[in-house]
Amino acid sequence: MKKKKQPKILLGIFIIFVIIFLNALGPYFQLQQIATLGLLPLLAVIAFFYDAKHSHSNKKEFFIFLMIFLLSFTTIYYYKGFDEFKITLSLLFGAIISAYIVIGLTSKINFSSFFHIGYILTIIILFVIMILNGNISVNFASAIDFRDRFMLNANAYSYYCIFANFSLFYLYLKYRSKPVFLMLLILPILFLIIAFTTQSRAGLFLIVVINLGFWLFVNKPKEPSKIAKLVRKLFITSVIVLLTFQFIKIYEGSRIKNRVVQTANRQDSREVLIEEGIEVFKQNPILGVGLGQFPFYSKYRLFTHNSYIEILAEQGIIGGVLLFSLFLIPTFKSIKNYRSDKNNPLYKFYFLFFITFLIYNNFYVFYKFPFSMMYFFLIISLQKRDTISEKIG
Repeated sequence: MKKKKQPKILLGIFIIFVIIFLNALGPYFQLQQIATLGLLPLLAVIAFFYDAKHSHSNKKEFFIFLMIFLLSFTTIYYYKGFDEFKITLSLLFGAIISAYIVIGLTSKINFSSFFHIGYILTIIILFVIMILNGNISVNFASAIDFRDRFMLNANAYSYYCIFANFSLFYLYLKYRSKPVFLMLLILPILFLIIAFTTQSRAGLFLIVVINLGFWLFVNKPKEPSKIAKLVRKLFITSVIVLLTFQFIKIYEGSRIKNRVVQTANRQDSREVLIEEGIEVFKQNPILGVGLGQFPFYSKYRLFTHNSYIEILAEQGIIGGVLLFSLFLIPTFKSIKNYRSDKNNPLYKFYFLFFITFLIYNNFYVFYKFPFSMMYFFLIISLQKRDTISEKIG
């Protein structure tokens, strides 16, 4: 038994290392290519050996994602910038590899906990790096004058926070351990600090929403007594009130307030990008303008910051149908599961995740990046496993 467990633990540690190196240490030491060209492909080869006997089973979403990748090659016939196409294609290929890694390492033997640990440790390490780089001070809400002084794109930190937060939810629901419960109380506060510091409006909003959703909707006792029910409601209400007052106090002195006020008083650049994306799609409805090509059609020279508009503009209605299918199939599955058993906390967890993910794709183009698609397919794989185990049970 020990001989079987040892390789699993060693591979699990390697999974954690790859995730941390891909998202935190690689950028910090400027060695991202080691992760993208070395560690990810190596982990994909290992995943293939675990997945070999199941290579054609239960991979509907992955094949849809693969079709999006293959559709991207049509860009070679009508690109404006080849370097932009090549860079974006390599990112998309990394996302494909990352998705397959999760599938291969959760289908036969379940390594999912190591992936969750990897995402949680990633944001903790990124927070330490922020401190080392002088991006965090005592007055964290107004510590940074410019959002481009961070090691990563300022919004990226909130993306990692959201995924790490969901990992905490899942690990607690699965194991109900006291250390995870403690982290579930402490780490979301850290995530809020990071969102305030990086001035991420969407991150700040969603961190608050998903934690409220978890405590009020997902993690509810099945058959509580009237007294327990009352005490729970009073406790949660008290915590929410206290945190709300503290939140308002910090928010009033924060730079993120200025960003919200400015957005309310004038059109946000993301709104302009979305409008530009819609116009580009209207003019190129079938195949779009090509992968990575949208910035050539934008006055900001940026991508749209919206998955749905991005794929419609760059890969047309065909790409749009594929992406909507990719996102909606597991979402509908989570809705179906929840309706079949509204007291199952795991079913409620999946429902909360996929709805949040659909919303969050309005703020970032997640389908192009390894870190996000690895996590998305991790949750897809776990939903399939837990649905099957519930039916068997």
